[in-house]
Amino acid sequence: MAAVNPAAALRTRARDAILAAGGRGFVRFAPEGPLLLSDAAKRCDAQTAVGLLDALCRNGFKARLSDGMVYAEPTDALIEQMVAEAQMPEIDWENPLHPVQALAARWMSAPEMPCTDRGRSLVRETLRLVWQPQDRVLAGLGALRAQAAAMLRERDTGGMRLAGAILNLSTQRGE
Repeated sequence: MAAVNPAAALRTRARDAILAAGGRGFVRFAPEGPLLLSDAAKRCDAQTAVGLLDALCRNGFKARLSDGMVYAEPTDALIEQMVAEAQMPEIDWENPLHPVQALAARWMSAPEMPCTDRGRSLVRETLRLVWQPQDRVLAGLGALRAQAAAMLRERDTGGMRLAGAILNLSTQRGE
């Protein structure tokens, strides 16, 4: 059975929560800032809009409303739950995604630390990246590595294990 891409699973979870609360509209990855955004609050009354935020919070997201848009960010606990089953990757050097697997293995071997703000940013950008097609994932690894290198200069590994697990799970699509 194929693994589910963690980014796709988060988007689906947010969309399902919004739909269950009576909302309608898109749920997309935001290009920056909070991970997800939705126009569902523009399509409903104020009471339903508040219900959308409550539904997202009950489903593991921090959510806010601004200018009729809902912005949602997964909590650390939700990310940890989603990647709890991730095992250390075996790098298949014949696989075109071996650079992703190698980076995942390196980050998953980082010391256990609580997620820091910089670590949350790394996790968020990793999720944004693995949502992309394979060629863009490979092209975007450099930016993730640079972000992680800046963290390591500060001896900050909070979030690297989560980001590594996300990378690892994303390479298992289609198996």
